[in-house]
Amino acid sequence: MAEKRKGQYGSVQSVQFSPIIEQPQAAAGNNEIKMLTDVSLQLGFELGRTTKTVREILELKKGSVVGLNKLAGEYVDVLVNNQRIATGEVVVMDDKFAVRITEVISERDKEKKIR
Repeated sequence: MAEKRKGQYGSVQSVQFSPIIEQPQAAAGNNEIKMLTDVSLQLGFELGRTTKTVREILELKKGSVVGLNKLAGEYVDVLVNNQRIATGEVVVMDDKFAVRITEVISERDKEKKIR
């Protein structure tokens, strides 16, 4: 029930609010993550880079070797949608190449890159 009072600024009416029902934070966070689980992203691994002329590219053939700016055994960049998010090392697993994640880029480093 509202109660009316008269003061120097005119009529003042007190209000009574219904109680706030708190929901657990973990449950709300889980729902947000569940919405993202079906989103597709492009994942890539960059071994190194180089610059070539169009002529050099056109001269490539089977067996050609393209030198990169990194040494053998150096870490590779892990890219998600062409943005570096981690570094890793190339390993062999069941006769296939794989990448072991060695470092995930910190939030601070991501923020520096944006600015």
